Amino acid sequence: MDSILAQTYQNWECLVIDDGSEDDTDEVLNKYCKKEGRFYYFKRPSSKPKGANACRNMGLEQAKGAYVIFFDSDDLMTPDHVAVKVEGVQKANADYAITRTAYFNAPNKSLDHYYTFGKVKLTPHNYILQKINWLTLDICVKQSVISTIRFNETLQSGQEYNFFSKLIVRSSNGVFIDKVVSLRRYHTNSIQENLKRKSLRTRDLFLTQWATLNEVFDAIQPETRKGLLYICIEKVFMLKKVPENNLLPMIIKVFQVYGFMGFNFIAMYFLRKYFNRGYGFRSRLKP
Repeated sequence: MDSILAQTYQNWECLVIDDGSEDDTDEVLNKYCKKEGRFYYFKRPSSKPKGANACRNMGLEQAKGAYVIFFDSDDLMTPDHVAVKVEGVQKANADYAITRTAYFNAPNKSLDHYYTFGKVKLTPHNYILQKINWLTLDICVKQSVISTIRFNETLQSGQEYNFFSKLIVRSSNGVFIDKVVSLRRYHTNSIQENLKRKSLRTRDLFLTQWATLNEVFDAIQPETRKGLLYICIEKVFMLKKVPENNLLPMIIKVFQVYGFMGFNFIAMYFLRKYFNRGYGFRSRLKP
């Protein structure tokens, strides 16, 4: 919050959404709100599911500004963070700007693969199939563009991918600014780090990508549909099952995308599940 107060760009509001803190957050936030009227403090009601998804949706519903930046409580903004993003959007006449993030307490090698904008074009196909990527705190979006987009509150991980897939389907008019304006804290005990069991991680990835496919299906090109569906099929192959009772809906979607080639999925699924085979049938579905 101190890094937000230090912004060179002054026309901002900061909405803090409390996800159920049990420490001295109330006391700290009340002090900041009294000191600075541009801070607004909200608590997630018990009727909403716990997690960043519901909190970010609350922020979107309360936001009054022309632009939205998502920012987590343990990260830092450089003093020109907001200025660089807002000026970038305005100068390029874009719908959103994407900047860089660096760790302030760890090496940055693991972040470098996110920013391939010099090699890969910003399109729905490239983002949805993860040929290009960015972090949640990297983006500044016009409120008018995301006014009806919401985070999927049923997802346990990958909610940012789901949200930005819906965003880029709506608009690919974004600009990349090759500058670090966010400083991220590296946690060894983060949610992603705690998903140590490969099957649990694969299951969560399937649920995220499957939900995304269903949410953007009608708005994406056939090539992108097939690519994302095949990614889901690969997760099913690794798990030997379709999670969360999604088998019938997935069979229907496979036939919708592949036509009669969908029988290869049925053969792959049951051979993999009961006989640890099916590799040949999976390869026939590869785009």
